[in-house]
Amino acid sequence: MRKLFCLLLVLASSSLLGQESDYSVSAIPASLKKNANAVVRKQSIEVDVESVNKQVMRLTRVVTVLNDYGDRYVRAYEFYDDETKIKHQRAYIYDKSGEEIEKIKEKDFRDRSMVSDNNLYDDSRLSYLEYTPREYPYTVVYESEVESGSTAFLRSWRPLPSYYLSVEQSSYKLRNPSHIPIRFQELNLDSLDLKKATSQFELDYAVNNLPAYKYEPLSPDLEDFMPQVRVALKNFSLVGVEGRADNWKDFGKWQYENLLKGTDELSSGTVEKISNLIASAETEREKARLIYEYVQEKTRYISVQLGIGGWKPMKASDVDRLGYGDCKALTNYTRALLDSQGIASNYAVVFAGDEITDIDGDFASMQGNHVILNVPQEEGDDIWLECTSQTHPFDYLGDFTDNRNVLLVKPEGGEIVKTRKYSASDNNRDINCLVKLDKDGNYSAEIVRSSTGVEYGNIYPLKDQSEDDIENFYLEGWGHLHSLEIETKDFHNDRKNQVFTEKLKVNGKKLATPAGNRLLLSLNFLLPDIYRLQRDEDRNKPVEILRGESQKEHFKYVLPAGFKVEALPENIDLENEFGKFRFQCELKEEEGAKVIDVKRNYVINEGKWPAASFSEFRNFMNKINISCNQKAVIVTTN
Repeated sequence: MRKLFCLLLVLASSSLLGQESDYSVSAIPASLKKNANAVVRKQSIEVDVESVNKQVMRLTRVVTVLNDYGDRYVRAYEFYDDETKIKHQRAYIYDKSGEEIEKIKEKDFRDRSMVSDNNLYDDSRLSYLEYTPREYPYTVVYESEVESGSTAFLRSWRPLPSYYLSVEQSSYKLRNPSHIPIRFQELNLDSLDLKKATSQFELDYAVNNLPAYKYEPLSPDLEDFMPQVRVALKNFSLVGVEGRADNWKDFGKWQYENLLKGTDELSSGTVEKISNLIASAETEREKARLIYEYVQEKTRYISVQLGIGGWKPMKASDVDRLGYGDCKALTNYTRALLDSQGIASNYAVVFAGDEITDIDGDFASMQGNHVILNVPQEEGDDIWLECTSQTHPFDYLGDFTDNRNVLLVKPEGGEIVKTRKYSASDNNRDINCLVKLDKDGNYSAEIVRSSTGVEYGNIYPLKDQSEDDIENFYLEGWGHLHSLEIETKDFHNDRKNQVFTEKLKVNGKKLATPAGNRLLLSLNFLLPDIYRLQRDEDRNKPVEILRGESQKEHFKYVLPAGFKVEALPENIDLENEFGKFRFQCELKEEEGAKVIDVKRNYVINEGKWPAASFSEFRNFMNKINISCNQKAVIVTTN
């Protein structure tokens, strides 16, 4: 009788869902359509923590997709593995009038492995809705129930997680009948019309009518202003390994004891080999460099994401024997090799990516998506090693892991520290060009460009690209040079000093354009890498530049025989809180030829400014762009 009652209740709920909910597009308030490619009509997240080893997450998500850009916001999918099971999954499709046009049952969802080319083992899979709309707008109602034996991760609440997405209703409930103490962190909720009830065991949040964010160039990362609630249990389980933590010190100690301890053993033969390798090295830094380069030559990156292997590194002895591993394994292997020679190092968990994302120092939980190695130094900056790369120089991070908070996992506990920051002077491009003109305005040139800092990491892989890719790189980057032909090229990668130098000889046509018996010569042989921004009178978000940069450029234009300079542009000197730009131009005579000598110095500072500064910053960029387009007038002497 009880089973029959439950079945009738489910059927009634399903029927009411279709009858009582108006999914017509006309029912969406106009304020939620503004700047939106999709609208979340309803999202309900319910998390039941049934025990330290079991959680159930139930999701109902209703999304109206307004155009083809909005398809990505449907998000009707679930990840699963041996530890996580999908108990229920279905979807309904409605047309713009709110009429049901299709029902997708659980068996109709597509399923695929999450194994990538670099994955050796991975039990992760994805069950997802694959739907091609007949027309826009349309609405997807998605329901799922997922059960997991791990509670180290609890679903957070992010009611407005993306740009160009608005929200009509969003709610979050955490039920905790076992009364396991919880920790939670509220971020950016002050401006919301929010209903909430919280306790030391349970959470209940609801919000209505959140308009879409419009993306604004150079705004802070969405994570900085997005409303969210993060949740963690004080007692938790990760793939059967239980733990307890209130802070990073305790959480780091748990990670060390359960994920790292005992994984750093090496054979006596390997230890002896490494001892011989570094025997002639005089400093600890030089020893660490030799060991790092040994790892680069010996190993390759292959991911292993099977069960606890998604978090626990392979044993160092296995990496040594097999010659491969993922970021955890290769970092731990390098740590073990260093430790065998008395060099201390720390396993460091990080959020890797071009955007700078910190491990949140105020909320201890399972965070991060990558692992690197920290070698502490008593004097000077710490050494940081990216152990997955076979090409990175020793002690180089680049923009993948620079300038962000990371978690050091130590025997005595966790510690939050910051990785290396690259300043504007570090991120430099130094360019020297000798440009020879003929009487028709055509040119041949010798170019030498050296890159350091983050710029180094962006350019040095060019050396190992195919000839076609290298040529396309220059043709696309220097598309303003007419009929560009690359005669010769030579690259030098100075790994020790982290400098990449390109030397090229090129030629092309019409650098200078004829005007009677004159030539108008552009003095902007290579374009500076500056921001080009549209006007935005309704700017809301601050202006943020994550990494400063500098460019020093020296161009020499050798005039053709029989020509003289009739007019040169004036020197320019711009400087403000955002950076500086200097342009100097003078006529010289070298080896019997007339030479226009041009020097440009361009610096953009790292920083964060209020939204009202956007127009001033844009004007600064426009002034630089105009200043770079200066021309000289040369005329025949005949």
